[in-house]
Amino acid sequence: MSDIDWRHMPSLSTLRAFEATARLGSFTAAGRALNVTHAAITQQVRALEKDLGLTLLQREGRGMALTETGRQLAEALSDGFATISDGIAQARNGPRSRGLRVTCTPALSYAFIIPRLGQFWDDHPDIPVSLTPSGSVDDLKRRQFDLGIRTGSGNWPGVDVEPLWSTRIILVASPILIGKHGGDIAKLPLQNMPWIRSRAQMDDIELMRKCGVDGSKASAIYIEGQSESVQAVVRGVGMTFVSEIAVSDDLKSGGLVRLPYDLGQDFTYFAATPKGVERASTRLFIDWLKTLAPEAT
Repeated sequence: MSDIDWRHMPSLSTLRAFEATARLGSFTAAGRALNVTHAAITQQVRALEKDLGLTLLQREGRGMALTETGRQLAEALSDGFATISDGIAQARNGPRSRGLRVTCTPALSYAFIIPRLGQFWDDHPDIPVSLTPSGSVDDLKRRQFDLGIRTGSGNWPGVDVEPLWSTRIILVASPILIGKHGGDIAKLPLQNMPWIRSRAQMDDIELMRKCGVDGSKASAIYIEGQSESVQAVVRGVGMTFVSEIAVSDDLKSGGLVRLPYDLGQDFTYFAATPKGVERASTRLFIDWLKTLAPEAT
């Protein structure tokens, strides 16, 4: 496509006025379509003819007719405006058709967000949501994610950040395991209990110390992934440390029991979005996520 010399291009308002007049057959009809006066349309068309040094419209009886040059220009403008209109529609609808792309940790995704997505779709059935569980901090813009749900300092480059929920680390076990050891939470022999741990979570040693347990001597079962660890705990394999919000449903159903230890580790989940124009669907989803906070605390 050749470069456009905008210095010699007539104003868009004159081109639009002429195209509407040629398509609708009169200055009056064009004025109604463009929500301006008949006189304004007439003035714009005359200005275009003067700019081009050409006659585009001529009187024919009580009406008007296009000259051959006018007809050719009107056809070109109609095609051009239609192409622009199609391009704008595609730009607007393209991101909607691919859906809202969200990434978060597998544990939060499977245990907390996915079970509640039906609530969002009840109110917004026209917004597809693609949820990608990921344990890594992905480059949102490069991977074309609209939203990432993260924990940490909230100070990450290249993204806008706002808090979603505050939660805490808790120690959980299942009624199955508790029942095997007499059923009294206060009398559980924590030092001799099996602990579900991840090799990446070496700070568990400090958390265990706060529970009166020597982590270097405790029996450990290593399972990578918080979601898998929680499932093992639900089945009575052992106990583990986990964010309260990620196991809120299991706590309510009784599938897990929070053990009464204050670990002093509160933290925040953030909504991270790529810098730039925020999609309307992203804002709707973030606002919906925030409504889940009272349910999870």
